[in-house]
Amino acid sequence: MALLEQKLARIDLNLLISLSVLLKEKNVSRAAERLYLSQSAMSRTLQRLRDLFDDPLFHRTSSGILPTEKAMEIEVLLPDLLQKLESIFHDGTFSPQTCDKHFSISLPTLLSHSVFLPLMKNINDEAPAVQLTEYPAKLSTNKSLESGFLDFAIHVENPNDPTFIATSLGKISLAIFVRKQHPLAKENKVELTDCLNYRFLDLNVQEDLAMKLINPIDTILQKQGFERDIQLKTSQLSILIEILKSSDTLLIAPSIFANNVFYKKDLVNIYQFEQTSSNMIELFLLQHQRTANSAAHKWLKDKILQQTF
Repeated sequence: MALLEQKLARIDLNLLISLSVLLKEKNVSRAAERLYLSQSAMSRTLQRLRDLFDDPLFHRTSSGILPTEKAMEIEVLLPDLLQKLESIFHDGTFSPQTCDKHFSISLPTLLSHSVFLPLMKNINDEAPAVQLTEYPAKLSTNKSLESGFLDFAIHVENPNDPTFIATSLGKISLAIFVRKQHPLAKENKVELTDCLNYRFLDLNVQEDLAMKLINPIDTILQKQGFERDIQLKTSQLSILIEILKSSDTLLIAPSIFANNVFYKKDLVNIYQFEQTSSNMIELFLLQHQRTANSAAHKWLKDKILQQTF
C-alpha cells in the first residue's frame, strides 16, 4: 500500500491554491489576474484540476463558471487546509500569555533553589499555562537534548558539537558552607587549609555508563595542590543538607547558594574562593539545533538568560 507521502508526491499542491481562487472568483479571467497568470495558463490549470479530480468541477454559464457538487465538497475543506499549510511556513505571533507548551530543563542541583525558583516565578507571571519539569544535571545531556526529552540543560561543559547551541551564562564563584555551630564558624579568619582539615560532602551527578567526570571543584583544588576528603556522596540534596546541619562536615557550593532562604538560618559561608578565572566555573545553557527557530524556545531562553548566576 502506498504511503500518504508517496500519493501526495505525485500531486502539485499549487493546484489547490488555483482551485480555491477559482471557487472564490467563479470567473477564469479574474482568477488568472489574482494569480498573475495568463488566461490560457489558467485554462490549462483548470484542465489539470479536472483530470486530477476526474470531475468537470465547473460549468460555464453566461455570468461565469458554476461549481459542480464535487467542487463544492472540496470548497468546504479548502480554507482549513490552506490555513494549516500557511501556518507551517509562517509562524504566528508568539504570545506567552496563551502558550501552554511543556518544557523540560536540567541543571545542577545546588542551583535549583537559587535559579529555578525565581525562573518559575517569572514564567508563572508571564505565561501561566506553561508547564516546566526540572531534572538534575547529568554528566552528558547530548542524548536527552537530541531526543527531545530535554529542551534545555545548564551544564559545566561546552559540548563543542555544531549539533548543539551553547550559550555562556558566565562564571560562578565558589564558597565553603558549614552549619552555624561549626568550629570554623567561630573563627575570625578562615583559610582554605583550615577547611581541608575537615571532611566534605558532595552531590552525586547522574552518570552515564563508561563516562567519567572530574568535578570542576576538584580541578580547582588540584591546581592549588589540594585535595578534599569526601565523607559522603549522595544524589539527594535533602540528605546532604541534613548531614551538613548536624555534623562538622563542609560543602563547597556556588556562592549564590548563600541566597537560599531555606538554608540561611542553619548554614553559613566561612570561606570565599578568590574570584579569579581559574577559581570560577563557567556555566553553559545548552539546546539542540532543532529548537533554534522555535519562538517559544527563544522566549524561554531569554527568561533563563535573565537569571542571576
